[in-house]
Amino acid sequence: MYEIEWYKDLSDRLMQGLRLDAVPTAVFYSMEPPEGVVQLDRNDLKACAMLDEARFESKVFYTTIENHECQQARAFLGLVPIWPEAMSGTWASGDYPDKGRSMTASPIAWARQTLYKAKSEGYHGIEAGTVKYVSYAPLDKCSFGPEVGGGVVVLTCTPNAGMTLFRAATYKTGAIVPEGTTHLGSTCRSIMAHPYVTGKMAYTIGCVGGRTFVRVKTEELFFGFPVEFLEEIVDCMEVQLRRRPDIDSRLDQKLGESHIATPQDRKVQRSGWTKWTSKETPDYR
Repeated sequence: MYEIEWYKDLSDRLMQGLRLDAVPTAVFYSMEPPEGVVQLDRNDLKACAMLDEARFESKVFYTTIENHECQQARAFLGLVPIWPEAMSGTWASGDYPDKGRSMTASPIAWARQTLYKAKSEGYHGIEAGTVKYVSYAPLDKCSFGPEVGGGVVVLTCTPNAGMTLFRAATYKTGAIVPEGTTHLGSTCRSIMAHPYVTGKMAYTIGCVGGRTFVRVKTEELFFGFPVEFLEEIVDCMEVQLRRRPDIDSRLDQKLGESHIATPQDRKVQRSGWTKWTSKETPDYR
């Protein structure tokens, strides 16, 4: 377990089942660098853009604070404390380009969604001082295990594939409940930090930076989940797709086409209902 062959098998099955175009990425957080892994030789990338170095360039590497260009990611991934102007909202609401990002009308509008909502609902970044190294690998070439630290699996996919991923996460026990975290204001915080901290699957439409610097398709969403769920999710995905061929076939639907309910779809939705319907009970089909 947690060897390259184990990861590759699960990665290949996940890609085949969800019809993914790009290999998922493993992201690990640790206080020591993984053994035998080299440091990224760039310092001009955002944490989210580093996903592409792994999934499209097949690079396995670790990073330190010096590699990360994005100040928000440094803080959300636990490398440094978040700076006061970011938490208060003065930076987010300041006029672009000299005084801020012009993302909200006022400082409190930003603070409500990134500070107060995070505290009240448990959407936190990684605690500063608990991470010195953030390591990346294409999932099929990953060799990181729990002895390194903790990790998440990150991928991009269509909503149809995301629906299948959701169902796989909840299929066995119902305990891996996915959460939408777009309001957290950062793609890295939503699907790289949030699953690590909470132990839950998360999805997001992404932030402006994530959808600018990551090679994500217009129709794709971002997903992240703890690496320890990987085997269960893949197994449950395959069982689900075998049991529900209608869902499996929907993953082959072409982009830009609306799904038209078929007789098979209607049959599936009506299955098992007859024993609950009678002349006295309205037929809600």
